[in-house]
Amino acid sequence: MKAVRIHEFGGSDKVRLEEMAILDPLPGTARVHVRAAAVNPVDWMIRERIYNPEGADRVPLTLGQDFSGVIDKMGHSAKTDLKEGDEVFGEVWGSFAEYVVVPVEHLVRKPPHLDFVAAASIPMPALTAWQAVIDAARAGPGMRFLIHGASGGVGSFAVQFARLKGASVAATASPPSFDFLRSVGVDPIVDYHRQRFEDVIKSVDVVLDPLGGEVMARSLKVLRPGGLLINLIGEADEEGAKKAGFHAINFGMEYVPRQLAEIARLVEHGTIKPHISQVLPLAEVRKALDLNQQGQSHGKIVLEVPWARA
Repeated sequence: MKAVRIHEFGGSDKVRLEEMAILDPLPGTARVHVRAAAVNPVDWMIRERIYNPEGADRVPLTLGQDFSGVIDKMGHSAKTDLKEGDEVFGEVWGSFAEYVVVPVEHLVRKPPHLDFVAAASIPMPALTAWQAVIDAARAGPGMRFLIHGASGGVGSFAVQFARLKGASVAATASPPSFDFLRSVGVDPIVDYHRQRFEDVIKSVDVVLDPLGGEVMARSLKVLRPGGLLINLIGEADEEGAKKAGFHAINFGMEYVPRQLAEIARLVEHGTIKPHISQVLPLAEVRKALDLNQQGQSHGKIVLEVPWARA
């Protein structure tokens, strides 16, 4: 099978599309024939060893995390109502490949009217947004959010979940995403290339910050007393925030298949719209990773995987 591999950590030049053996599923797992795999910042961060979670911390390594596809073969003792031929999606390390082996409890049945590209775009960013906006911030009517990087995978889902729960949303983004953000009810939208958001936005209840650094420091100026800063990269000073009269949390996503299934139903019914900017073939994975790393994707990039049975 074809797989996107690295044999040493580093830049884009370390990425290779190469042949490797198709693995047999272990007991309690299923082998999935991948149809699409989405690109996330975590993918190039792992490649450069900026982030090295267990399971993706040594080379050689197949890149990728989010995927959709069709169950090709079930392992022994797999306790599930899923079967070979079922369409599924979810997360697994090594999804930039024609086949992946996944624990059956991590697989989510793909709704029949949700295409493979849309399904692959959902898992990591949508779960992060759901758990931050709905579980942590408890979004509801009368609340006001500021969401940074609203055109990205997490941000584009976060603005929609906040709006779904009746909150108003302000956002920072770049002009190519303005039409999408207006279509889901974001107002105001600040072009971060041309304006300082703190000059436009005041007194919000919640800031969702995937950037940290200077942006996080400036974000504190727009929080109301007692407001909440949710930092996605672990830079928030939680104790310092408490002393300053607001709340801050360093947020980490938990993979919850039940929530993923609920989000997929919302997408299937058109209540939530994935913000997919480009669909590229697996062979163009270097381009996809570079665009994401350079902040030029202006939405989600999804890789389509060649569909041919082994």
